[in-house]
Amino acid sequence: MDHGILPERLPFCAYICLLAGYTWLHYRIELSDSLASLAITVFYFCMKSREEHINPLYYLLSNISVNQLVCITALYFTLVFNFPFLKEVWAVVTALPEYNLGFLYSIPLLVFCLCIQVINLLSLGGHRYLLKPVLITLLLLSSLAFYSRQTYGVVFDYGMVQNSLQSHSSEAMMYLNQYSVLFFLLSGLLPAILIARSDVHYLSMGRNVAHSVKLSLISLVTIVMIAYLYYPNYASVGRNNKFLQKSSIPFQYLVATGKYARDHYFSTPLEFKLLDSEPKLHNQHAGAKRVLVMLVGETARADHFSHNGYSKQTNPYTQVQPVTSFKNMYSCGTATAVSIPCMFSALSREEYDHNKANSQQNLLDLVLLAGVDVLWVDNNGCKGVCERVPTVTIDVKSDSPLCDGDYCFDEALLAPLENKLQNLTANTTLIVLHMMGSHGPTYYKRYPDNQRIFKDDCPRSDIQNCSTATLINTYDNTIAYTDWVISKVIDKLSGLPINTESAMLYVSDHGESLGENGAYLHGFPYALAPESQKHVPLLTWFAEPMKVDTKCLTKNAEQNEFSHDNIFHSMLGLLQVSSSVYLESLDLFSSCKGKSMMRVATGDSAIKQ
Repeated sequence: MDHGILPERLPFCAYICLLAGYTWLHYRIELSDSLASLAITVFYFCMKSREEHINPLYYLLSNISVNQLVCITALYFTLVFNFPFLKEVWAVVTALPEYNLGFLYSIPLLVFCLCIQVINLLSLGGHRYLLKPVLITLLLLSSLAFYSRQTYGVVFDYGMVQNSLQSHSSEAMMYLNQYSVLFFLLSGLLPAILIARSDVHYLSMGRNVAHSVKLSLISLVTIVMIAYLYYPNYASVGRNNKFLQKSSIPFQYLVATGKYARDHYFSTPLEFKLLDSEPKLHNQHAGAKRVLVMLVGETARADHFSHNGYSKQTNPYTQVQPVTSFKNMYSCGTATAVSIPCMFSALSREEYDHNKANSQQNLLDLVLLAGVDVLWVDNNGCKGVCERVPTVTIDVKSDSPLCDGDYCFDEALLAPLENKLQNLTANTTLIVLHMMGSHGPTYYKRYPDNQRIFKDDCPRSDIQNCSTATLINTYDNTIAYTDWVISKVIDKLSGLPINTESAMLYVSDHGESLGENGAYLHGFPYALAPESQKHVPLLTWFAEPMKVDTKCLTKNAEQNEFSHDNIFHSMLGLLQVSSSVYLESLDLFSSCKGKSMMRVATGDSAIKQ
């Protein structure tokens, strides 16, 4: 017998309101204080007495109906997990010159009804063997998404789901700290335990489905009524504030995960496409060799490079070397899983599609086919880009003092580089070094103590609890250490025989947020991402035999805007590989090359085009 939706569950509803109150407080007091206060309050609330008539667990665990459990959980999702979303909507709507109060107050009701629809759909109408597993899974996943949203400002759209699923366990462990654990325990695990222990009164399958359908119909009718009354308001606010679509839990990550699963597991694999079956390498003069080292950085932002005018000296090592900094360089994505494959593909950012990029030749495939000796040295995972070329992976489990069992300092890349430079067998060689760079949130683990230039740093992973000054110092130490590694690469190239044409190109995959406007880390939807996550550094160095007009290059680097779209074509140009897919207009260096380097633009490539 159904005793109503909520009447006898008020103590548990008080727990929901308590969590909502905590969420509100989180915006105003330090996380550690609010978590500690909440923990003490919840513990006192639940353990004050063991007598059933005042212990809230008794009310939850006693003979609760399926619809009651669904409604209470939906209420929890609405008031707690969607509090940031409701807060953003409130701010947007109340900022309008005129707004409808009915529309404003209908939003949490709409979220509540949508949560009911999702729960009933995933649990097949509250099926006795699905209801609890579905609710517990949604609670735990939503707690993680909620923590990311509250703490770092991260939303789980398609790109973030892809980045998360392609990350290894060591990367996930970086986010583990006492605050994340406590947050997860209180907002996810504790409610999940309560649901797991609840005594749900299941009816026969037919009656159970009938009751669930009745609840779904009531919520559906409510949704239709809200749409009928306020559709113009929803349409207007939604169109003008698309970022709101990324904030709702669990809808956003469920949709994104569904799309990811569709694309990666349920779509027909595309046939691998040869963009050019006959790329041509222009060989050097007799006895001469050409070596290009490309360093792919991680999480570096351009405005923290002193080469680009940053007030702190974060490039002390390359400052004394003849490097050129491209001041207006922008990434293809805001996460490694997007930027790396995109950067090495012939696709532009607007054209980029993960499946399409994976099913056609990338830069490495093309130059390898042309006859270039290619080596990828990996300290960060190549996201599928290096699958078809020779690869050396840094062993994090080695007994090297540069490694801790989970990660290695980027200095570990120098030994494989040195070994390759001492054993050049081809006329043209491309060596790609994929760096760990400034990967957060454990910035303090990216540089050794002897490279700790800015002493007042913040050696912790819960970076939201660092002061702004110490957090920036920690991040800037990673930039300075990256600069040291770059300078060592240049030194090694400078030591090659005098007739060797050598060059170095460094570019980061994406940038990073360091607390500006409450945002941390990276991975935001590109259209909504702040400049700091998209504006990346690009440095180049050329040995004298390369005959590059550095004055011309410096002028272009300062005056023009470039992006990862330029990398594919620029690398073909530097390696002197003629191809039907090469576009001179996207070659960063085409207008500043010496005559010996112009063959790629005037040779077979031009004929094929």
